[in-house]
Amino acid sequence: MPSSFELFKQQIDSAVELIDKTDSIETSEINVPATLEGLVDTQSLLARCEAVCDQYQSEKPTIRIIHHFACSGGTLISKCLSAMPNVYLLSEVHPLSKNHITGKPKYLPSDVTTLARYANIPNVDNLASQLFVENIVTTHNFVKELGATLLLREHTHIDYCVGSEIAKSSIVEDILSPYFNFKHVVTVRNPIDSYMSLIKAGWVQFMPGTFDEYCKRLIAFIGRYPERNIFKYEDFVEKPDKQLNKICNCLGLEFNEQYFDFFDIFSVTGDSGRKSSDISKRERYVIGLDLLHEIKHSSNYKKITKKLKYKKGFE
Repeated sequence: MPSSFELFKQQIDSAVELIDKTDSIETSEINVPATLEGLVDTQSLLARCEAVCDQYQSEKPTIRIIHHFACSGGTLISKCLSAMPNVYLLSEVHPLSKNHITGKPKYLPSDVTTLARYANIPNVDNLASQLFVENIVTTHNFVKELGATLLLREHTHIDYCVGSEIAKSSIVEDILSPYFNFKHVVTVRNPIDSYMSLIKAGWVQFMPGTFDEYCKRLIAFIGRYPERNIFKYEDFVEKPDKQLNKICNCLGLEFNEQYFDFFDIFSVTGDSGRKSSDISKRERYVIGLDLLHEIKHSSNYKKITKKLKYKKGFE
């Protein structure tokens, strides 16, 4: 059976052949009914071509993406997802990130994008986007041939927590949307805890670097996704089996009940938080007086607590 693309090509060839025949008719030979019939046939073929094209678009493969802010428990959840049957995780992907380019050039022989930045190639972001698409498409197809599933862990921090601007959309999704449909999962943590962890790690890269600004960016981020796709880290550590099963259903992944026995063997980038292999609630850092004042007067924090149903746990 011909593929959608082959069928599309056949329809185009037929339409072009019919149009060529119509154009070759001498004026003296024109028979009005026949000509009208030919035009109707041509329009019908073109409509069929458009339908096939639409069908081809709808048959784009689906790729899975997990989104979260830094220091929000995303590494733990991502490692657990890596333990699902035949799932391969690419951790912290982003085509335009320069966070890893610091100090002297690093030895990265297979990272063509970074090497291109070191070489000062003009319009390098355009090149980086093209290379990213080619790499993801090729990897997705390779993994699919193995009978497995590719999962992308987006480095959301780059879009929402670097610089003075807030991205209006996910750059990863924007670049990949012509080639894939998406299944999404978003994980969040109480912004008090994630913000304090961000400060401790030295990763406050947005301006101004206030708690209220952080909450503003978090609102912009989660506002792009349906509530059913958003999962709270606190719920996960309280009932990991139940929540992970829900996350797998959302992503269309098979759930493996034995994930806990070996999830910690997976190596992922961004593994800067917990060092033990248990899944449990962590004690909150002591909140300083200045931050406590910010929290109490943050209008955006009030919006977050209402939207995500967090209690105002700063007392």
